[in-house]
Amino acid sequence: MTTTAVRRATAARSGPRRTTPHGPLAGTGRLLRLALRTDRWTTGIWAVAVAGMTQVSVVALAELYAPPGEREARAALIASPAATALAGPGFGLDDYTLGAMTANELALWLMLPVGIMGVLAVSRHLRAPEEDGRLEIVRSQPVGRAAPVVAGLLAAATGVLVVGALLLVALLTTDLDPGGSVLMVASVVVVALVLASATAVAAQLTTHARTSSAIGMALLGLAFVLRAVGDVQGPRSTSVWTWLSPFGWSQATAPYTLDRWWPLAVGVAAVAVNVGVAAVLVRRRDLGTGLLPERLGPARGRVGGLVGLTWRRQRTSVLAWGAGVVGTGALIGLLASAVVDFVAEGSELAVILGDVDDAVAAAFGLYVVFIAVVAAAYVGTAVGAARAEERSGRAAGLLALPVSRVRWLGAQVGLAAVAATVMLLLAGVVMGAGAASTLDDASQVGRLLGAAAVTVPGVLLVLGVATALLGLLPRATGAVWLYVAYVGTVGLFGELLPDGVDALSPFTHLPALPAAPMDWPPVLGVTAVAALLVVAGLAGVRRRDVDG
Repeated sequence: MTTTAVRRATAARSGPRRTTPHGPLAGTGRLLRLALRTDRWTTGIWAVAVAGMTQVSVVALAELYAPPGEREARAALIASPAATALAGPGFGLDDYTLGAMTANELALWLMLPVGIMGVLAVSRHLRAPEEDGRLEIVRSQPVGRAAPVVAGLLAAATGVLVVGALLLVALLTTDLDPGGSVLMVASVVVVALVLASATAVAAQLTTHARTSSAIGMALLGLAFVLRAVGDVQGPRSTSVWTWLSPFGWSQATAPYTLDRWWPLAVGVAAVAVNVGVAAVLVRRRDLGTGLLPERLGPARGRVGGLVGLTWRRQRTSVLAWGAGVVGTGALIGLLASAVVDFVAEGSELAVILGDVDDAVAAAFGLYVVFIAVVAAAYVGTAVGAARAEERSGRAAGLLALPVSRVRWLGAQVGLAAVAATVMLLLAGVVMGAGAASTLDDASQVGRLLGAAAVTVPGVLLVLGVATALLGLLPRATGAVWLYVAYVGTVGLFGELLPDGVDALSPFTHLPALPAAPMDWPPVLGVTAVAALLVVAGLAGVRRRDVDG
């Protein structure tokens, strides 16, 4: 028998030959199913929260502004530079229907939380598994090099689409036009996908998940500022600055008024480019590393204790969020003169807001709450970073040293509290300086510094909620984002919500400086509640097991 015949006989006895999947995308389906299973509760909570608040807000708008005269007055308010910076380009103000009102006043504030969700999901699936070593175990199986990136992006996109689907259901239960509702949901989804895909590129450049998340959040903040500047300079999306922002592309669709689909093509193209760049970059780096080299530390350690170590790990995130908060404050300060000129020219708006000083104070009161909500989002990410260290096992290694759990978590919570306080105070100073320069009124510095300072207890209460969740219910730490979204919605749209809905927001109880007088009891009360929540979280982490 020849050698060939022996081989054929052996193959016939052993049955059909099994082949191992190979290629850059091998295993993508299994990784995607795992990611979707991991995110099922997180995605569901985000979807219910976004859709529920939207449905309540639309119904409230329809009830509060049913008479045409009130809608005209509302349109005049939205046309002001202060409102334009926070809302959008202002399509359909001449005939301010419920659809135009929804698109102008709610769309941007739907894009922000869904965009944050996309950024966090991509960092969680793309960079975190490499950082804690899980991806190395996965890659020991027949998994292609590009499979984790593709699966992570598909999981994030699926989560965004689920939120969009439930949001569409919520809009269809109202009196809004179905076609405009589909377009608005598509606009929200495209913004989230652009930010998520940009974060995927950042995840290939950096080594740590917290850094890629910080870059994604910084891009979100930059996009918001570019859109705000563009919309103030050129109404109805006519400024170049507006078209440099994914928020500008999506709001240029003008749902319920012009119903333009073509601006979304810019966003879809940006997603395709970002995904392609991420796919190329992942092939150019080693597992567990980023393309940007990490800066080497000094030959001799100068960490300076547990607080110094915490600062070294989180300084990139602190500086990125701080730049966003302070930069937003500077931009808002420069809008003061535009508000004054607009009120002086429009008699209807003057009737609504009162004299010029009252109008400026009311506008800055709303802006200060917005900045405080951004700072609250930062403290949410700071506590989330502590949870990530625990899950990755780095916290267990640190706690093996003579370091107590209370000291470990206290250092991270303390740094977040100090950083958020400094961010808000600096934002108040630069905002006041900008307003003083444009209004030629030096007293604005002290007023706006005080307005920013009085929001600090509210941010600390959000920090307390996050700390309590981490200490008592560590698996539910991510639920702090629901509270941040609730606080932001109530702070900016509290007048649209039913009575009592805003009771759990700290900013409901704090004095709304500079439009309202100072009131110390609620400030002290909110501070005390924040302290109690932090103490509860520290006590909880002391009693429970540490993951990892």
